[in-house]
Amino acid sequence: MIEAVVGAPVEFESGLAALRRASDRGPVRHLAAEVEGIRRLAAAQGLVGAAPVIRAIDSALARGERGALLQGLVVILEDALAQREPGDSSSVYAAACSVRLAG
Repeated sequence: MIEAVVGAPVEFESGLAALRRASDRGPVRHLAAEVEGIRRLAAAQGLVGAAPVIRAIDSALARGERGALLQGLVVILEDALAQREPGDSSSVYAAACSVRLAG
């Protein structure tokens, strides 16, 4: 697998870029489709840390959130996708989302 120098692996970049571009104004169905694509690829690669972040993004989209909140969650998602250490880091990323949503 080819990985980006910093951040998430290359195969996630198009979906992440689409989320960043559309986070302020994109239709929910397009954002949700990008999130679903990322979810499937992350699951196939065993990136369990991304799951709680994707759930937080899904919840934010369902509430109609846009802008800075959604962009912040996308940054957390990028970090979760870049996490290649063995073990379950999902609780760390879930906590990061909670802090982001609360603040």
